[in-house]
Amino acid sequence: MNKQHLQEIISHYIELFSETNNPVHREYYKWQIIYDFRPMMDVALASSDADFPERLKTVKKLTANLIDNYTQPLSGLVEFSRKEPAAVRNMFTALFRASEMDTAHKQSAIHAFLDQSHQLREKYFPDSYLYNDDLHSVTGYLFLYDPDHNYIYKASHCRSFADCIEFYDDWGSGESAKLDIFFRMCDETLAAIKANDALMATAASRYAYDPDHMHPDTEKHILLFDLIYCCSTYNLFKGIHYVVPKSSERQLIQAQKEKAAELRQALNEAHADVSRLNEVKTILSETITAGKTVRHKVYGMGTVISTDGDRLTVRFDDSKVRELGISISVVNGLITIDQMKLSDEQLSLLKDEKKIRTAETYAEKALAPWLEYLE
Repeated sequence: MNKQHLQEIISHYIELFSETNNPVHREYYKWQIIYDFRPMMDVALASSDADFPERLKTVKKLTANLIDNYTQPLSGLVEFSRKEPAAVRNMFTALFRASEMDTAHKQSAIHAFLDQSHQLREKYFPDSYLYNDDLHSVTGYLFLYDPDHNYIYKASHCRSFADCIEFYDDWGSGESAKLDIFFRMCDETLAAIKANDALMATAASRYAYDPDHMHPDTEKHILLFDLIYCCSTYNLFKGIHYVVPKSSERQLIQAQKEKAAELRQALNEAHADVSRLNEVKTILSETITAGKTVRHKVYGMGTVISTDGDRLTVRFDDSKVRELGISISVVNGLITIDQMKLSDEQLSLLKDEKKIRTAETYAEKALAPWLEYLE
């Protein structure tokens, strides 16, 4: 390990401390979230099967973007728990049981969690890669629950940090990454940062922001996580000259990061289209309700009896009851209703619903193999 490079990183971290913790960036939020995570998770795990999904959803909301971001693995677990609450509860219980064990037991527990999560996703949401757990998310659950005994793994951030401090031992990639090697880098780095009095004083000053609602971080694992995170986010590597090994492979990784960013942008655009489509569908469901009068191009006036998803049951003036598809009837101008006039763009979204939803699914699948390279 290049301790000089690490000290330069620490110096940059201290210099930017006021900026990273100002009202805009508020990076101290990590300590606040981790303060609440374990008590809330324990309440969720102790709840009944009926209450567990909503309790877990509350935990998910707490974690902000520490777990769910461009993918939503914890949101996926909330959905899985609606189907099989006992299974998801047991997954977390077994994972947290390994919290204070050695890295071999942790790695085994993480792989077991991943296997079960993947099975649930394939069973209930086979086309949604957004709900895919990976090494980052599962180490994240352990870290949030017990930061004093665990480290969170984010491939791109951790590799960049390792290169700068010249920790060249290869821990691999993907779900097969070797946690013992990664944890060793963290342990060696942690020893160095604990020995830095200026950093310890700066870290202690963080508690002035919210003295009664921040995790004490006794072992400084949250501080290490924040240091690694800030290296990539705020460029703490600036001015540090170091050689990245295996340049051809690193160039390939950079190309892979660029490809991942391109695919992420495509997925964001697909999400935006689906969101706009869902807004139109909401307008329809809130406007076309039981008791409303509709005009049909062929059947004339009628009264809505009921709606079910995208289906509409209407009793027309000829006393006949007919079932109609809402979206297709609106798109083709077959039915109209007072107080509802959709724009050409909204009608186009309805017309292209199948294409829009297919595009989102395709974008999710296209991004899935590249998730490790997202910043």
